[in-house]
Amino acid sequence: MDKFKPLMEAHEFHDKLLEGKLTRRQAHAVLASAGVGTAAMASSAGSAHADGTNVMMLTWGGYDDPAFASEYAAEFGSPPSYSLFADQAEALAKIRAGFDADVAFPCISKIQTWNDAGVIAPMDLSMLSHWDELLPALTNLPTANTPDGAPLFAPVDWGQTSVLFRADLAPEYVDNQTWGILWDEKYAGRLGAIEAVEDHYNIAAIYMGIDFLDMNEEEIQLVGDKLREQIPLLRMVTGDTTTLTQALFSGELIATSAWNGMMLTASEEMEQQGTQGQYVWMKPREGALTWVCGLTISPTTKDRGTWEQAHALVNAYLAADSQNYELTSWGYGVANAKAYDGVSEEYLNSIGLGLPVEDYLADGAFSAHQQHYGEIVNLYDEILAGM
Repeated sequence: MDKFKPLMEAHEFHDKLLEGKLTRRQAHAVLASAGVGTAAMASSAGSAHADGTNVMMLTWGGYDDPAFASEYAAEFGSPPSYSLFADQAEALAKIRAGFDADVAFPCISKIQTWNDAGVIAPMDLSMLSHWDELLPALTNLPTANTPDGAPLFAPVDWGQTSVLFRADLAPEYVDNQTWGILWDEKYAGRLGAIEAVEDHYNIAAIYMGIDFLDMNEEEIQLVGDKLREQIPLLRMVTGDTTTLTQALFSGELIATSAWNGMMLTASEEMEQQGTQGQYVWMKPREGALTWVCGLTISPTTKDRGTWEQAHALVNAYLAADSQNYELTSWGYGVANAKAYDGVSEEYLNSIGLGLPVEDYLADGAFSAHQQHYGEIVNLYDEILAGM
């Protein structure tokens, strides 16, 4: 998944901001989707390193929040420089074009591609004092390490794609939690899906019991056929999660694929309206889809003299304090086990997570590098074009 997509029109953003209806995270997301940074952004390759000392981070909108790099700023006297991207393809293209990013923030599904492009250097664990605090399930993902165990990728945050549904309108699924609800013909015209190949297509594969990371040609077509079965049942397929969530609240939708942030919004809605239990975050028996994003270091940092500072910046993002901030303020899962200390299970349930975190992660299928990814993207686009 790509974390942030265009969320709303400018006038809607303006009104909601003035009315106090946007969280800080949502405001960052909208600004980033419009190409507006929340911190100083470099406009040309190498500009952040004019004095040979500053570190440049290429990241998603919102992750320039000072709370993430406070440990780094305390050590070096100032925060790093930032440049924001809207999606990972844009970020890789920018680096390939010569942009001097010391640290970047891709997701695990793209690490193989980035490593093949030669833009990732193995990290030195002796410089990452918080590494041993991280959840092992997130540090041993496919493609995350070199053959000799050096990390190419430092996991920062994670979340799941699952089903959010109306328990009052589909009570039979409360104790029968399955992706099959999104193929249930009796709810035709009242189902939704997130428009993202790494979510929508891979969900169909999980539902069919097919390993979406390593499909042969026949399986790719079978999953495509399963999606074609679903398309006539869907009322909407969109990357706008606000639209999906509001449609669920109004009853226009009974169920939709969803990200954790949608469950946080649903929990707030239930608390405000006194309708606890109306919206359910599903734990599909076939398994949920888990995304993980994190940091990489450029091999060019050694030539620029920023190798140690780049590690210090990664280390700051892995620190328990900054990780706890993301967990409690943004509603994403995080990699540092210490960040969960003192966080209630009630809160974690409200964002579609749970305790113990290790067991929760074990229930999902991790999004990672997919064989034949280009072919899958083309097939998915073809299926949506036929809607």
